[in-house]
Amino acid sequence: MKEKSYKVLFLGRIFVGLIFAYSGFIKLMEPVENFRGAMAAYDVIPSAVIPLLSQVIPWAEFIFGIFLVIGYLPRISAGVLAGLSWSFVILVLITRIATGSLPVNCGCFGEGSLIHLKPLQVVFLDIFNTLIGVKLALTKDHPFGLSSVLK
Repeated sequence: MKEKSYKVLFLGRIFVGLIFAYSGFIKLMEPVENFRGAMAAYDVIPSAVIPLLSQVIPWAEFIFGIFLVIGYLPRISAGVLAGLSWSFVILVLITRIATGSLPVNCGCFGEGSLIHLKPLQVVFLDIFNTLIGVKLALTKDHPFGLSSVLK
């Protein structure tokens, strides 16, 4: 792979990793009830799984986001984060079809965040994150990361 391609993938890795690390960190610093309420507002997530998801998702975002930034297990981290991004896109589409509307707050960055996006804006961000994440997950070599140093 050309050096320019590595640089673009490196920047994509940092971008996606920072977005998720920040998102997870903000949710972890707030009461878990905030994220539970945001998830419940979609009206299509079964209420029985919301408590579990509200505990797991922020930690997954934070841990795999940090891993992606530092380049530790970049393929696995990118795959997990691409899966989270794509699942949000699907959630928004299902919610729109099932209810005819979307919640005002997507819940993606918590209530105390500096970033406030509408659900449709986050859909475009998550499509972008999914594409980058899939590319990173399929790329064997990540030369600017901890995994390459540890080899």
